[in-house]
Amino acid sequence: MEFTEPGTIDDLVEDATAAGYRATSRLVHDWVSKGLLGKPQRRRTGPNGSEKALHSANQRFLFIALLRERVSTPRLSDLASVPLSLWLYGGDEWVSTDQALRALQTWVGDPRRTKAWARKIAAWVMSDVDDPRLGTRPSRRDLLDALAEALYTGYFDRDLIVAKARPLFERADALLPLANSEDPDQPPRTPEALAFHLEMIIAGGQAIREGELEPWELDAIRQLENDSEGATPTPEQFASAPTDLFRGIGVWVIMRRFKQPPNRPDGP
Repeated sequence: MEFTEPGTIDDLVEDATAAGYRATSRLVHDWVSKGLLGKPQRRRTGPNGSEKALHSANQRFLFIALLRERVSTPRLSDLASVPLSLWLYGGDEWVSTDQALRALQTWVGDPRRTKAWARKIAAWVMSDVDDPRLGTRPSRRDLLDALAEALYTGYFDRDLIVAKARPLFERADALLPLANSEDPDQPPRTPEALAFHLEMIIAGGQAIREGELEPWELDAIRQLENDSEGATPTPEQFASAPTDLFRGIGVWVIMRRFKQPPNRPDGP
């Protein structure tokens, strides 16, 4: 479907019906609060009272894209990747920075809500070194336990993580194929690199959940990500955009602990 004009919330619901999906005004409001959709533009009160706010034509397109994606991916955290990718590569005409900040909170979630969720994130952190050739089964389990505990509590103990990870890096011959990888997102080569990966996730997640990132900072991180990409993103890069953005946020947050971040665009 193509849209050239903005529409009210009623128009969005009608768009969904025309596209073969079921949607309600409540769903639109919920998705706005979660950052999946942007806040509509308010209109001045006319002679007959207030007129309903307008969603842009691009947001109407995004709404249909989200409904289509929801068929196979119903989780809000997964759906939030769509507006984040559009914001990173499409620009503010598609998704505002304010919407992107809300979408980030939805996408990141909170590993502390359950230990099972923290363990799932921990398994992702160590997925590249969860290999039978590396360490032993008990050592891999110990590392997973330590990562999950750090994510669940938010407490990062670098020395502990490095010590738990070291047995997985002792066999240099098993790691050799990984070290020769040309993939820019290559696995961590050292226990210290894995510990930094975890610190980055915890720092970035805390900053997002607690609302510590200002819009200008997120815009600066987007600029850094786009400068590093250079050319038009491939479908694979578009799909990995939220992960790349999150990685950039983690590094930004850690670096600003050691040095003053750049001044705001409108002054210090």
